[in-house]
Amino acid sequence: MTEGVGTVDIRDLVRAYYPSAGVADAVVDVLARSGIDIDHLTVHDLAAVDQLHAGGAAATALVLERIGLAAGMTLLDVGCGLGGPSRMAANTYQAQVIGVDLTPELVVAANDLAARVGLEGSCRFLATSGETLPFEEHSFDAAMMIHVGMNIRDKQSVFAEVHRVLSPGSVFALYEQVRRRAGQLAYPLPWAVDERSSFVETADEYVAALTAAGFRQIEVEDRTGPVPGAPPSSGKIGPADILGPAYVEGVSNHIAATKAGLLGGLLVLARA
Repeated sequence: MTEGVGTVDIRDLVRAYYPSAGVADAVVDVLARSGIDIDHLTVHDLAAVDQLHAGGAAATALVLERIGLAAGMTLLDVGCGLGGPSRMAANTYQAQVIGVDLTPELVVAANDLAARVGLEGSCRFLATSGETLPFEEHSFDAAMMIHVGMNIRDKQSVFAEVHRVLSPGSVFALYEQVRRRAGQLAYPLPWAVDERSSFVETADEYVAALTAAGFRQIEVEDRTGPVPGAPPSSGKIGPADILGPAYVEGVSNHIAATKAGLLGGLLVLARA
Protein backbone atom coordinates (compact mmCIF):
# COMPACT_ATOMS: atom_id res chain seq x y z
CA MET A 1 0.00 0.00 0.00
CA THR A 2 1.27 3.47 -0.82
CA GLU A 3 1.33 5.79 2.17
CA GLY A 4 0.19 9.34 1.62
CA VAL A 5 -0.77 12.60 3.26
CA GLY A 6 -3.78 13.81 1.31
CA THR A 7 -2.73 13.39 -2.29
CA VAL A 8 0.99 13.49 -1.46
CA ASP A 9 2.90 10.20 -1.47
CA ILE A 10 5.18 10.07 1.58
CA ARG A 11 7.74 8.12 -0.41
CA ASP A 12 7.89 10.94 -2.94
CA LEU A 13 8.51 13.42 -0.13
CA VAL A 14 11.36 11.27 1.17
CA ARG A 15 12.88 10.91 -2.30
CA ALA A 16 12.59 14.66 -2.94
CA TYR A 17 14.63 15.44 0.17
CA TYR A 18 17.75 13.88 -1.38
CA PRO A 19 19.84 15.01 -4.38
CA SER A 20 18.95 14.14 -7.95
CA ALA A 21 21.31 12.80 -10.64
CA GLY A 22 25.10 13.03 -10.44
CA VAL A 23 25.45 12.37 -6.72
CA ALA A 24 28.57 10.20 -7.01
CA ASP A 25 30.30 12.83 -9.13
CA ALA A 26 29.38 15.46 -6.54
CA VAL A 27 30.90 13.31 -3.79
CA VAL A 28 34.11 12.82 -5.73
CA ASP A 29 34.29 16.55 -6.55
CA VAL A 30 33.97 17.46 -2.86
CA LEU A 31 36.74 15.02 -1.95
CA ALA A 32 38.99 16.29 -4.75
CA ARG A 33 38.58 19.89 -3.59
CA SER A 34 39.57 18.81 -0.08
CA GLY A 35 42.85 17.40 -1.41
CA ILE A 36 42.02 13.69 -1.44
CA ASP A 37 43.54 11.55 -4.22
CA ILE A 38 40.38 10.61 -6.10
CA ASP A 39 42.27 8.20 -8.35
CA HIS A 40 42.93 6.00 -5.32
CA LEU A 41 39.81 6.41 -3.21
CA THR A 42 39.32 4.34 -0.06
CA VAL A 43 36.35 3.60 2.17
CA HIS A 44 37.99 5.82 4.77
CA ASP A 45 38.13 8.73 2.31
CA LEU A 46 34.42 8.43 1.56
CA ALA A 47 33.43 8.25 5.23
CA ALA A 48 33.58 12.03 5.60
CA VAL A 49 30.59 12.46 3.28
CA ASP A 50 28.80 9.12 2.84
CA GLN A 51 27.58 8.53 6.43
CA LEU A 52 24.25 10.36 6.36
CA HIS A 53 23.38 10.04 10.05
CA ALA A 54 24.22 11.40 13.48
CA GLY A 55 27.46 9.99 14.84
CA GLY A 56 28.86 9.34 11.36
CA ALA A 57 31.37 6.55 10.84
CA ALA A 58 31.83 5.97 14.57
CA ALA A 59 28.13 5.20 14.98
CA THR A 60 28.26 2.81 12.02
CA ALA A 61 31.28 1.05 13.51
CA LEU A 62 29.36 0.54 16.75
CA VAL A 63 26.36 -0.94 14.92
CA LEU A 64 28.55 -3.33 12.93
CA GLU A 65 30.42 -4.43 16.06
CA ARG A 66 27.17 -5.16 17.90
CA ILE A 67 25.82 -7.19 14.98
CA GLY A 68 28.79 -9.53 15.28
CA LEU A 69 29.64 -9.73 11.59
CA ALA A 70 32.15 -12.24 10.27
CA ALA A 71 33.72 -12.86 6.88
CA GLY A 72 31.29 -14.22 4.32
CA MET A 73 28.13 -13.31 6.21
CA THR A 74 25.30 -11.73 4.21
CA LEU A 75 24.07 -8.38 5.50
CA LEU A 76 20.99 -6.37 4.49
CA ASP A 77 21.25 -2.57 4.83
CA VAL A 78 17.72 -1.11 4.92
CA GLY A 79 17.65 2.52 3.79
CA CYS A 80 21.26 2.41 2.64
CA GLY A 81 21.50 6.00 1.35
CA LEU A 82 24.87 6.55 -0.28
CA GLY A 83 26.02 3.14 0.95
CA GLY A 84 28.60 4.26 3.49
CA PRO A 85 27.67 1.76 6.23
CA SER A 86 27.43 -1.06 3.67
CA ARG A 87 30.90 -0.34 2.31
CA MET A 88 32.31 -0.17 5.83
CA ALA A 89 30.79 -3.59 6.58
CA ALA A 90 32.21 -5.11 3.41
CA ASN A 91 35.63 -3.52 3.87
CA THR A 92 36.08 -4.17 7.60
CA TYR A 93 34.41 -7.56 7.96
CA GLN A 94 34.53 -8.96 4.40
CA ALA A 95 30.76 -9.34 4.52
CA GLN A 96 28.54 -9.63 1.45
CA VAL A 97 26.18 -6.67 1.60
CA ILE A 98 23.00 -5.67 -0.21
CA GLY A 99 21.61 -2.20 0.44
CA VAL A 100 18.11 -1.05 -0.42
CA ASP A 101 16.78 2.49 -0.61
CA LEU A 102 13.71 4.35 -1.88
CA THR A 103 15.78 6.93 -3.77
CA PRO A 104 17.07 5.69 -7.16
CA GLU A 105 19.65 8.47 -7.42
CA LEU A 106 21.25 7.43 -4.13
CA VAL A 107 21.28 3.78 -5.23
CA VAL A 108 23.05 4.70 -8.48
CA ALA A 109 25.60 6.70 -6.51
CA ALA A 110 26.08 3.91 -3.95
CA ASN A 111 26.89 1.39 -6.68
CA ASP A 112 29.21 3.87 -8.40
CA LEU A 113 31.11 4.63 -5.20
CA ALA A 114 31.42 0.92 -4.35
CA ALA A 115 33.07 0.38 -7.72
CA ARG A 116 35.42 3.34 -7.17
CA VAL A 117 36.79 1.71 -4.00
CA GLY A 118 36.90 -1.81 -5.47
CA LEU A 119 33.94 -3.23 -3.54
CA GLU A 120 31.55 -3.86 -6.41
CA GLY A 121 31.99 -7.61 -5.85
CA SER A 122 30.84 -7.47 -2.23
CA CYS A 123 28.36 -4.56 -2.20
CA ARG A 124 25.36 -3.99 -4.39
CA PHE A 125 22.44 -1.62 -4.04
CA LEU A 126 18.83 -1.76 -5.19
CA ALA A 127 16.04 0.82 -5.39
CA THR A 128 13.06 -0.68 -3.57
CA SER A 129 10.68 -0.10 -0.70
CA GLY A 130 11.35 -1.71 2.66
CA GLU A 131 7.77 -3.00 2.73
CA THR A 132 8.33 -5.18 -0.36
CA LEU A 133 11.84 -6.59 -0.30
CA PRO A 134 12.67 -8.60 -3.46
CA PHE A 135 14.41 -11.44 -1.61
CA GLU A 136 13.59 -15.02 -0.65
CA GLU A 137 12.90 -16.03 2.94
CA HIS A 138 15.97 -16.47 5.17
CA SER A 139 18.29 -14.84 2.60
CA PHE A 140 20.43 -12.86 5.08
CA ASP A 141 22.55 -13.55 8.15
CA ALA A 142 22.02 -10.06 9.60
CA ALA A 143 20.34 -6.73 8.88
CA MET A 144 20.77 -3.11 9.90
CA MET A 145 18.79 0.11 9.66
CA ILE A 146 20.56 3.37 10.49
CA HIS A 147 18.50 6.56 10.84
CA VAL A 148 15.71 5.38 8.56
CA GLY A 149 12.72 4.74 10.82
CA MET A 150 12.06 8.47 11.19
CA ASN A 151 10.82 8.40 7.56
CA ILE A 152 8.67 5.28 7.98
CA ARG A 153 5.07 5.58 9.17
CA ASP A 154 4.26 1.84 9.13
CA LYS A 155 7.35 0.48 10.84
CA GLN A 156 5.76 -2.88 11.63
CA SER A 157 5.33 -3.68 7.91
CA VAL A 158 8.99 -2.95 7.19
CA PHE A 159 10.14 -4.90 10.25
CA ALA A 160 7.98 -7.87 9.19
CA GLU A 161 9.66 -7.91 5.77
CA VAL A 162 13.11 -7.75 7.36
CA HIS A 163 12.11 -10.61 9.66
CA ARG A 164 10.96 -12.65 6.67
CA VAL A 165 14.29 -12.37 4.83
CA LEU A 166 16.49 -12.99 7.88
CA SER A 167 17.66 -16.45 8.83
CA PRO A 168 16.28 -17.65 12.22
CA GLY A 169 18.24 -16.33 15.18
CA SER A 170 20.06 -13.62 13.22
CA VAL A 171 20.41 -10.03 14.42
CA PHE A 172 18.58 -6.94 13.21
CA ALA A 173 20.36 -3.81 14.47
CA LEU A 174 18.66 -0.42 14.43
CA TYR A 175 20.30 2.90 15.27
CA GLU A 176 17.56 5.53 15.31
CA GLN A 177 16.44 8.89 16.60
CA VAL A 178 13.45 8.52 18.91
CA ARG A 179 11.06 10.61 20.96
CA ARG A 180 12.13 11.08 24.56
CA ARG A 181 9.24 13.36 25.51
CA ALA A 182 6.39 15.22 23.86
CA GLY A 183 6.95 18.68 22.40
CA GLN A 184 7.00 20.64 19.17
CA LEU A 185 9.87 19.83 16.80
CA ALA A 186 11.36 22.57 14.64
CA TYR A 187 11.88 21.72 10.96
CA PRO A 188 13.79 21.02 8.84
CA LEU A 189 15.45 18.07 10.54
CA PRO A 190 18.26 16.00 8.97
CA TRP A 191 15.71 13.50 7.63
CA ALA A 192 12.76 15.70 6.63
CA VAL A 193 11.84 19.23 5.60
CA ASP A 194 8.57 19.10 7.55
CA GLU A 195 6.32 16.82 9.60
CA ARG A 196 4.67 15.23 6.55
CA SER A 197 7.52 12.72 6.16
CA SER A 198 8.78 12.62 9.76
CA PHE A 199 7.55 9.80 12.02
CA VAL A 200 9.70 9.92 15.14
CA GLU A 201 8.41 7.43 17.72
CA THR A 202 9.33 6.32 21.22
CA ALA A 203 11.58 3.42 22.19
CA ASP A 204 8.51 1.53 23.44
CA GLU A 205 6.80 1.95 20.06
CA TYR A 206 9.86 0.52 18.29
CA VAL A 207 9.90 -2.47 20.62
CA ALA A 208 6.17 -3.04 20.10
CA ALA A 209 6.52 -2.93 16.30
CA LEU A 210 9.49 -5.30 16.35
CA THR A 211 7.68 -7.72 18.64
CA ALA A 212 4.56 -7.69 16.46
CA ALA A 213 6.78 -8.38 13.43
CA GLY A 214 8.13 -11.55 15.07
CA PHE A 215 11.42 -10.40 16.61
CA ARG A 216 12.51 -11.54 20.07
CA GLN A 217 15.30 -10.96 22.60
CA ILE A 218 15.05 -7.24 21.95
CA GLU A 219 17.78 -5.20 23.63
CA VAL A 220 17.51 -1.40 23.84
CA GLU A 221 20.40 0.94 24.59
CA ASP A 222 20.17 4.72 24.96
CA ARG A 223 22.87 6.29 22.77
CA THR A 224 21.84 9.92 23.16
CA GLY A 225 24.96 11.42 24.69
CA PRO A 226 25.14 15.18 25.20
CA VAL A 227 24.36 16.15 21.58
CA PRO A 228 24.13 14.21 18.27
CA GLY A 229 27.05 16.06 16.73
CA ALA A 230 27.73 19.62 15.66
CA PRO A 231 26.77 21.66 12.62
CA PRO A 232 29.38 21.36 9.85
CA SER A 233 32.07 24.01 10.26
CA SER A 234 33.54 26.00 7.41
CA GLY A 235 36.45 24.25 5.73
CA LYS A 236 35.43 20.79 6.97
CA ILE A 237 33.74 18.49 4.48
CA GLY A 238 30.70 16.47 5.43
CA PRO A 239 27.24 15.35 4.31
CA ALA A 240 26.16 19.01 4.08
CA ASP A 241 28.40 19.35 1.01
CA ILE A 242 26.14 16.82 -0.70
CA LEU A 243 22.74 17.54 0.89
CA GLY A 244 22.94 21.34 0.95
CA PRO A 245 21.96 24.20 3.32
CA ALA A 246 18.70 22.59 4.49
CA TYR A 247 20.75 19.78 5.99
CA VAL A 248 22.88 22.24 7.97
CA GLU A 249 19.74 23.87 9.38
CA GLY A 250 18.31 20.42 10.07
CA VAL A 251 21.38 19.39 12.08
CA SER A 252 21.12 22.59 14.14
CA ASN A 253 17.45 21.88 14.87
CA HIS A 254 18.30 18.28 15.74
CA ILE A 255 20.91 19.40 18.24
CA ALA A 256 18.47 21.87 19.81
CA ALA A 257 15.78 19.16 20.09
CA THR A 258 18.26 16.79 21.72
CA LYS A 259 19.42 19.42 24.22
CA ALA A 260 15.76 20.11 25.03
CA GLY A 261 15.19 16.43 25.75
CA LEU A 262 12.74 15.92 22.88
CA LEU A 263 14.89 13.52 20.83
CA GLY A 264 17.52 10.93 21.58
CA GLY A 265 19.61 8.23 19.99
CA LEU A 266 18.65 4.58 20.37
CA LEU A 267 20.48 1.36 19.52
CA VAL A 268 18.22 -1.70 19.27
CA LEU A 269 19.30 -5.32 18.75
CA ALA A 270 16.55 -7.80 17.90
CA ARG A 271 16.71 -11.50 16.95
CA ALA A 272 14.66 -13.06 14.21
